[in-house]
Formats: sequence, structure tokens, C-alpha cells
Amino acid sequence: MNETAINWDSIPDIITKDQLYQICHISKSTALYLLRSGKIPCEYTGKKTRCYKIKKSDVITYLEKRKIFPESYSAPAGWYKGNYSIKLETKIPENALKNMRQYYTEMLAQYPDVMTATEVSTIIGYGKTTVNNWCRKGHLKAFKRNNMNHIPKVYLIEFCYSKYFRTITRKSDWHIRALQEFSRWQVMRGLKTKE
Repeated sequence: MNETAINWDSIPDIITKDQLYQICHISKSTALYLLRSGKIPCEYTGKKTRCYKIKKSDVITYLEKRKIFPESYSAPAGWYKGNYSIKLETKIPENALKNMRQYYTEMLAQYPDVMTATEVSTIIGYGKTTVNNWCRKGHLKAFKRNNMNHIPKVYLIEFCYSKYFRTITRKSDWHIRALQEFSRWQVMRGLKTKE
């Protein structure tokens, strides 16, 4: 496509995902990949519709870089078939883990100190059976009361930045957004991850 044909003056400073794929002449699925992977920065609002806010300046940057390095913006094999999820690096620096603990502590601050598996499932977007399996296998620390798993928030936070949780292949939407926002959260607070 010819980006010079785009009248950028007529495009608002903040656009939606639908506007993004139309402007860039890409599929909806590709647009979703670019937003979820962080290749095009965005703000996730949590709404059911128009849930992504994208800066026009970031779209311009994407189009300029795509002309030079198109392969770096290609969705990975399996993305379009729905059997690929964004992964986080297995090994990350120690102070990045410390930052991640602080990040999840802030993110989960509004929730009760102890939650049921059902409540945790609702928050992090994984099924209740999956959460109960994590508890049963010891990945997520919990205690039983009335034959139900109860998870102290401190253990949920610990679990969120654990290697097991970070390396789940098929991540929930909440999990993907949390990983995307973590990078921006660090930048906002001027935190750096030393190698």
C-alpha cells in the first residue's frame, strides 16, 4: 500500500482497532496480533466494544518501520488458526521479577485478601477447573474450606509472576493484557530491568 495516500490530518489522534485495520489495509486478526503483541502500542479499556485506544503517531511509526522490516510485523505460524498465544521470555532478570511482583500487587490491590477459585477464575480469565487444578498440583497455594479452594491474594500475586504462569502457552486475554501493560507500567515509573 502507499502510505502517502493517507490523509493523516483527517484521522483522529486516537483510533480504534477497526480504524487501524482499515487504515493499514490489514486483516482484523493481524490488527489484533499487532495490538496484543505490543508491536503497536495501545491502551486496553476493558470495554466490550472499542476496547483498544491507539495513538495515530504509533500507527505512523508502525507503517514507517513496516516498510523497512516487514517480516518483524508478521504474525507467527499458528496465529490465524488460533493455536498460538503470545509468550513471555522464560528467563527474566531478578529485578524484573521484583518489578513484576510490585506490578501485580498494585493490579490486584482492589480485591479481597482471600478469594475462592471461582473469584480468581473471574479475575484472571482462566476456567475454574484450571484454577482448581493449579491448586491441586501445588502451582497455586491455597487452603480448603467447605470443600472449596481459597487462595490468599499474596499467593495469587506470587503465582502471577512465577515461571509456570508466565510460560503458559495459551494465555487468557487478561494475561496477555497484563503482560503488555507491564512494559508500559515500568516505563511510566522509570523502572529498568538490568540484565
